[in-house]
Amino acid sequence: MRIVILTHSEDRHYFFCNQIIEKTGDVVGVFTGAKSVNKSRFEDIKKTIEKRETITYVKNKFLNLVFKKDGDRFKVEKKQAEIKFFSGATQHFYENHKNLCVGTVSAKHRSINVQHYVSLIADLKPDIIVVMGTCLIGKAIMSSAKHVVNIHTGLSPYYRGGRTNLWPFIENEYGRFGVTIHLMSQGIDSGNIIFTDRPSVFEDDDYATINCKCILLGTDLMVQAIKLIEKGEMKSIEQWTKGKLFLNRDWNSQIANKYFQIRGVFLKEYCRLNENNALPKAKLIKNGLEV
Repeated sequence: MRIVILTHSEDRHYFFCNQIIEKTGDVVGVFTGAKSVNKSRFEDIKKTIEKRETITYVKNKFLNLVFKKDGDRFKVEKKQAEIKFFSGATQHFYENHKNLCVGTVSAKHRSINVQHYVSLIADLKPDIIVVMGTCLIGKAIMSSAKHVVNIHTGLSPYYRGGRTNLWPFIENEYGRFGVTIHLMSQGIDSGNIIFTDRPSVFEDDDYATINCKCILLGTDLMVQAIKLIEKGEMKSIEQWTKGKLFLNRDWNSQIANKYFQIRGVFLKEYCRLNENNALPKAKLIKNGLEV
């Protein structure tokens, strides 16, 4: 099997690459920077107006200013956790696997979905494309391989979109942290599910450490999914509910403020429920079957 990886450019993404490369031995190409969509300021403003999101845009700008300290604190928490879990992954990649890096999305070729990258991917003749932390993948790329598989750091179908291991704090829903390995579709994190799982959570955790644990867990599940595909034994299941979808416009620094207010109490109650086997049930999937 020939595997191509599409991902972004932080340590967590290079950790994912390193693991897939070293545990499968089948990777023929890696594309980084794939979260970026290099639009001009004018294009962003035009898109906001066309989608009638001007009020939301202005509101979020205002709240980001008012709650700037909380937004900055949230970024620091995330950065510190990723240093703890994934530090050195970028260096390891470029010292050991640089030859596999086929392209990095830049302003010259503004998105992984432009014909330049679509052609490079097709030239590699992949059997499997694995995806982590990119922008939405277009039809041209999805038709370039028989299997296109995404790691979503959230528990689908319950939570889809962005920062989906944060929103259970805000929505006060226990038992909804997790990670999903699913087939790509035109929807957001809505494709057929191969695996889902939940990480171990403790009182001294936070959103950032939980999310990092989900990346570790999900990377192992992605390796399992690849091996099942290679054996012709991979199964998947349609998502049984739409769940909750969170987009970038749903986030602002006031959300960070609320998170910091409730984090300690939430995690304490989560652990109490877990110890008493009383966490709300979640349908978990292993190779397309409920477990």
